[in-house]
Amino acid sequence: MYRFGFFCSMSDNSLSTNRTMNLNNLNYENVEKKVKQNSKELIDLLEYSKSKNYPIFRLGNSFVPFISHKLFDMAWLDKLAPIFDETKERLKDFDIRITIHPGQYTVLNSPKENVIENSLRELEMFFWLFDRLGIDENGTVLIHGGGAYGDKETALERLIETIKKESWLKQRLALENDERVYTAEEILGVCKTTEIPMVFDIYHHSLNLSEFNPKDILKTWGNRRPKVHLSSKGDGKFGNHADYIEAKDFFELEKMFQNDTKNIDIMVEAKKKELAIQRLRDDIVH
Repeated sequence: MYRFGFFCSMSDNSLSTNRTMNLNNLNYENVEKKVKQNSKELIDLLEYSKSKNYPIFRLGNSFVPFISHKLFDMAWLDKLAPIFDETKERLKDFDIRITIHPGQYTVLNSPKENVIENSLRELEMFFWLFDRLGIDENGTVLIHGGGAYGDKETALERLIETIKKESWLKQRLALENDERVYTAEEILGVCKTTEIPMVFDIYHHSLNLSEFNPKDILKTWGNRRPKVHLSSKGDGKFGNHADYIEAKDFFELEKMFQNDTKNIDIMVEAKKKELAIQRLRDDIVH
C-alpha cells in the first residue's frame, strides 16, 4: 500500500485546520475560538484519514492564528494550554505523521536581515507548537529555498550560512525544490551540506529540470521517513496544481524511486485533496 496524505482541510472545507481571522480582530477570545475549532476539526480529519488509511496529514499554517506575529501576545499560549493538552492526548490515538509548510514569505536567504529574523521567528513558533503537541521528529516544517535576488550563488551560500548558524533548525526543518528558482539538484546540495532532509516535488522538478540521484534525496532523511510531493499540471498560471492527479505523474515518481516508493510518504497536492487520493488509488490499481 502506498502512503498518501492530503493537506489542511477537506476539499469542500467542511473540516479545516486553517480557520483564521482578520489581523484587525486579533484578541485572545478570537484566537481561543479558532484554536478550539482547528483542534476539534484536526481530530475529525485524522479520524477520516485513519478510516481511509492515509498515514500523513499537513496541518494548516493558521492552526494558531498569527502565532509568530508581533501583535500576538505570548501569554495567550499559557491560557491555551488546556486545548493543547487535550489535542496532544488525542493525537496519541493516531499513527499519522503531521507536518506543516509555512508560506512563501518564510525565507532564510533574503538579503534583508529583518526578513530572515521574521522567518526564523515563524519557524521557531511552529517548532514550539509541534513540540507542545508531542509530535515526533517526523513532523517536519518545510520551506522553499527562497529567492535568487540577482545572485543565485550568493543567495544559496546565505541559505547554507543561516541554517548552519541556527543549528536548532536541524530538529525539524526540511527544504523543497521549487518551480522557478532552485532545482532539485541545487536544494539537494544544500541539504547534503547542512544535513537537513529534502522534500522532492516532482511537479516542480518537471518545470525546473536538473540531474541528480534519487537515492541521494532519500539519504538526506537519515532515520526519518522520506517525504515527497505529488501534483499534476493545472489550468491557469505557471505552476498551478490540478484538481486531481494524473496517473502518469505518479508512475513517473515510482519510476524514479522504484522499490522505495512504498516506504515514502507522498503528500498529494491536488485541489480535490482526499477525493484526488481516492481517484488516484483507483487509477493505479486498475
